[in-house]
Amino acid sequence: QSTGGGILMCLEQATGKQIWQLPIPRNMAGRIEPYHFNHWKCGVCSRPAIDKNRLYIVGPRGDILCLDREGQANGNDGPFLEETEYMEVAKDSGYQLTAADGDIIWRFDMIDQLGVVPHDVCGSSPAIEGDYLYANTSNGVDGKHKYVANPKAPSLIALDKRTGRLAATDGALIGDRILHGQWSSPVVAKIQGESKILFGGGDGVLYAFRPLESSVAKTAATTLSLLWKYDCCPADYREKDGQPVAYARWNKTSEDGPSEIIATPIVHTDRVYVSIGQSPIHKAGQGMLSCIDGATGQKIWDTRKVNRTLSDVLIDEGLLYVSDYSGLLHCMDALTGQYLWQHDLGAGVWCASPVIVNGRLYISDERLRLWVLKPGREKLVLSRSRLRSMAITPATDGNVLYLPTQRRLFALDIR
Repeated sequence: QSTGGGILMCLEQATGKQIWQLPIPRNMAGRIEPYHFNHWKCGVCSRPAIDKNRLYIVGPRGDILCLDREGQANGNDGPFLEETEYMEVAKDSGYQLTAADGDIIWRFDMIDQLGVVPHDVCGSSPAIEGDYLYANTSNGVDGKHKYVANPKAPSLIALDKRTGRLAATDGALIGDRILHGQWSSPVVAKIQGESKILFGGGDGVLYAFRPLESSVAKTAATTLSLLWKYDCCPADYREKDGQPVAYARWNKTSEDGPSEIIATPIVHTDRVYVSIGQSPIHKAGQGMLSCIDGATGQKIWDTRKVNRTLSDVLIDEGLLYVSDYSGLLHCMDALTGQYLWQHDLGAGVWCASPVIVNGRLYISDERLRLWVLKPGREKLVLSRSRLRSMAITPATDGNVLYLPTQRRLFALDIR
């Protein structure tokens, strides 16, 4: 019976044969109301972070999971041993775990342990640096969109990747300024030889934190050290004539107003590229793409030609490509910001980011179309095809393109 939840699956790469799976039902034991959390039935919205024989995801129930890459094939490793309860298998069913089931090593509940109130979905991926796992909590506004439900709850946390122990938080640095929710994924980047944790906040500000040292005390959580911050949302988006500009809402959409960071910050040659955007329910509106010095947090260039977007930028051979919810694919010089061309896709883009494989650029839109263009300083559309469900950002390995859609995963030979 469908619960509107999701499934984490491990497949054999060559054949697509399922090795193991972990169903995660949507049932939240009373947590779905009164807040807007998990009501969109989006399932698992996290890309796994893989570290040797472990993988980590931000779960759709407001938790962080560490799993065994082998699943139950090598036994049920603890300390977490309640997989059947987590999968909500009926107690009287007599079901016993098999090698085809997932194996949770530890689980950290952000709602119970931190008082986090995720809004809509926990829609980000964790990042690993040293002994620590960094994750976005998706803390956000209340169910009526009037105020931040718990501004004292952290937005970014660090857990010991081995045990799930809370090691650090951002110290509620962002809490009371959240516009809606928080869905950007933290990034570990080495800039001029120094590692940084980059995090796009729900207030439209990009933050750079110092990673934790392995010698951090194992008793009490500490506060992450802020290196720099940069406001990616222009001042005139936030305020006009001395008055704050209202944030767009599902029942009162507006092209004006401030936006948060939803896209993942992309690092290239010690520069950080990131855009601002909002939920697609709020419709298209004014945006901004910023290029920031990763060492100092100072602006290098920015452009308002890119509208609200959830998509990550793509940089290839000195050119930057980014799509937005107004339905435009943009190309510009990554070094200077010089605008080169745009292509009207005819529909908004929010599920996917552009990728380049074997000299072809792939991007999909919300009208179920997959576009293929030739990368370069001049626009050239190669093909357009219709899909049966919306495509998500593809991945590649050699000559195989793995194209996930809302219903299926395709492996395509693209030689």
